[in-house]
Amino acid sequence: MPLTDKAILGAKPATKARKLSDGGGLYIEVAPSGSKLWRLKYRFAGKEKRLAFGAYPDTSLKVARERRDVARAVLATGVDPGEHRKAEKAAGYERVLNPRPPATRSSLSPAKLRLAAAHRPLEPLGIDELEERAYRTLLAQGTATAKEIAQTLALTARKAQQLLDGIASKGLASHSPERPPRYIAAPPEIAIEALVGQRQVILERARSTIPELKRQAANSPSSNAPEQPVEVITSPAALGQILMQLRQTVQEEVFGFQRAPWLYREDRNRPETRPGVRVRSVSDAGFIALPGALATLRAEVQRGEEARVFPTLPIKMFIVDRRIGLIPLSVEDQGGPTLLVRAPSLLDALYELFEMTWARATPIAFTRAGAMQAGKPDAQVAEAAAQMIPLLAAGLNDKAIVYEAGISIATLNRRVAELMKRFDTRTRFQLGWRAALDAFPERLETPAHSGRQRSR
Repeated sequence: MPLTDKAILGAKPATKARKLSDGGGLYIEVAPSGSKLWRLKYRFAGKEKRLAFGAYPDTSLKVARERRDVARAVLATGVDPGEHRKAEKAAGYERVLNPRPPATRSSLSPAKLRLAAAHRPLEPLGIDELEERAYRTLLAQGTATAKEIAQTLALTARKAQQLLDGIASKGLASHSPERPPRYIAAPPEIAIEALVGQRQVILERARSTIPELKRQAANSPSSNAPEQPVEVITSPAALGQILMQLRQTVQEEVFGFQRAPWLYREDRNRPETRPGVRVRSVSDAGFIALPGALATLRAEVQRGEEARVFPTLPIKMFIVDRRIGLIPLSVEDQGGPTLLVRAPSLLDALYELFEMTWARATPIAFTRAGAMQAGKPDAQVAEAAAQMIPLLAAGLNDKAIVYEAGISIATLNRRVAELMKRFDTRTRFQLGWRAALDAFPERLETPAHSGRQRSR
């Protein structure tokens, strides 16, 4: 039986939490303390889940039912309502299930906008969140009237009609001539392709203005001023924007040193580098020990990055095409001032420093299962013990090695003892270094192209 305010107010607390059902998965939980919390029980992907809607009476019975209907509408489109709300919160958008003042688009950082685009891939085509939900609902139901859409999405009839007219004008739906009309979703392979084509035309038109803008820049009074060889970037937001632009405009190569902490707090979510670009990185043990660093490095290696490990690095740097580089002035602090370097002589010196370190660093790779490895070790070393080599070379502590290798601390000590005896070493890092040298003699030679002349 559906709940009433009288029944809720009259519900007394007990020694254990009580549940009063309203129907459709919605219930109110009366805690022993007397607090009353709204929750929704639903199933997604075969698993039972719950979603909180707030406390009574702050969240009224009417509001709780509205949120239940919205959540069930989201569920009908094949989306988990709980994850949907988390994505909206992370992206900075107004939450539908738990309303709050909407964030303005101008207040969203580039990282949050990229996160929002990842959760809502149709947004770049000019399709807002409500339009996408209506389109997905039509795809799931086949056909629907404005009244049915209003009920499913918890909208007014007028709002639902405006919404359907909007997606119809964008080619996402059509309707029958009957009254009231029934709306039918357009096939995605037709509707989305058409919108993508329109956007491409708009982008090409924008690209065509580049020559004109370059002419204006060339005629400006400051065009004859010499370019600053070194600048200081003090804003973390500006640093993030520069990093993104450099990754998007790289032509030939990217290389750098990775030390803890991260160069930029959002740098773990890196865009893919264009094909044909050589990417190399040398990380030290402190960087690899950062939470999420090993997973990020694994993802980059899978994309084609060449990665090596060195015990300690003197600086942190990121250099693109040997034409521009970023060097934090303080390697220990995140968000501090960062040098933007354009000076050719300084970039050449940094390149030589990188090549010398690269030649001495330990190459690393990852197995298909995701485990870090240093290639095929000496045949005289047991395979189980050899799995420890890249982890030791990276400078990981016992706890991290035990976690990565999936072994006990006693097994770790036994295998390390076996390896140290085999390679005649005294420390664990010496062990990893020596084993990696034996495993990669041909890859530790200085690259043949390291002495090439840089084109000006």
